[in-house]
Amino acid sequence: MPIVDLTVPSYVIGAIVGYYVLLLALSRPRPAPPSAGQGPCIVVLVPARNEQDVLGETLANLCDLEYAAGQVRVLVIDDGSTDDTGQIAARRAAADPRVRVLTRRAPDAGIGKSEALNHAFRAVRDLARAGDPWLAGAAPADIVLGIVDADGRLECTGGLDRVAPYFADEAVASVQIGVRIGNAGRSGLARMQDMEFVGFSYLVQIARDRLGSSGLGGNGQFTRLSALSDLGTDPWSPGALTEDLDLGLKLIRRGWRTRYCSTTFVVQQGLEQWSPLLRQRTRWIQGHYQCWRHLVPLLRSRQAALACRLDLAIYLVLVVTVILVSVTMALGVLGACGIIQLRNDFLGFLGDGFARRLMLTLFSILPAVMFMRTYQRHSGQPFRWWETPGYGLIFTLYTYVWLVTTVRALTRLALGRNGWVKTPRLHLDAEPA
Repeated sequence: MPIVDLTVPSYVIGAIVGYYVLLLALSRPRPAPPSAGQGPCIVVLVPARNEQDVLGETLANLCDLEYAAGQVRVLVIDDGSTDDTGQIAARRAAADPRVRVLTRRAPDAGIGKSEALNHAFRAVRDLARAGDPWLAGAAPADIVLGIVDADGRLECTGGLDRVAPYFADEAVASVQIGVRIGNAGRSGLARMQDMEFVGFSYLVQIARDRLGSSGLGGNGQFTRLSALSDLGTDPWSPGALTEDLDLGLKLIRRGWRTRYCSTTFVVQQGLEQWSPLLRQRTRWIQGHYQCWRHLVPLLRSRQAALACRLDLAIYLVLVVTVILVSVTMALGVLGACGIIQLRNDFLGFLGDGFARRLMLTLFSILPAVMFMRTYQRHSGQPFRWWETPGYGLIFTLYTYVWLVTTVRALTRLALGRNGWVKTPRLHLDAEPA
């Protein structure tokens, strides 16, 4: 019978658990920067391709935003839509002078979110240079581009005023806010996504804000126009499948700071069917692997602090954790069935008594306990106490969707497939945030 030694993989997994315990220790929310008076002019970009089911409500939400510290503008990017998206945006622009529409046509339209955002960036940059009154006379350094997906909802009262103070620091390029899933209460699959976003934000993002390595998301992201200009005419890398992660890494390599604001959030839709969810997560994983090209330049960069660079490098590499854990569990099953013989000296220095069994148990359940505790504290829809263990187990099983999508992503990389598929929307009767 073959003997398989799991000692080294177990120590690697133990180190990963320790890393997340450290992040949990650092995840106490930091005080928000004090209000600095006049805030930046915020131009909210809304990339929209065939979004007729959700765009009207999103624009209504954005036009209701209260921003005491400054001016807010909305720029809809109609990316070659073939439905009523363009007409919905045009009607809103005709009724509200703060709203404008940027129309893209074939063959440039519909080739990716990066390309649509780059088009909008250049348009706003040119307006700023020309002193267009639509931007209220703001200089490029005082203009911030926010990104809200066509299904997104911002907090109407106070949300932007909680983001604006971060930009009083001229070294700050971007601010990411939290993400919640608006339809989590009507779909079990959507609830799992809410747990992912809320748990990730409060367990990881706040800690990384302390380290200077906060990540950017594709929704609820705010970036200074001058920082984008520092990256050239195409700050979002064309063809990038995770243009948000890629942008944040480029900014940090250039010496800019990224921050995380935990006191406001954007509400978005969760997917309620497995097929589009698998496609979406496959794209995310594949885009994450694309960003490995930043690993060596990031580690060599002297523009960011060492702790920031190391944390980002760990974050990029940890995408393989799901493979390591899954293989280890599969070998454990084979061992339990008597097909192979396992050897594991993890924490062997503690002996074979109670102390080692206790530590093994802690390492097994600690990740789920940390995650569920974080979600319960910060969710807008927490579970009842007696539901928590069951949902913790369900979520643990759900996380293996990342194994499926990792295999799919690696297959696509091997075949050279980099196509971008738009995430479908649902027509929901959800209240604006």
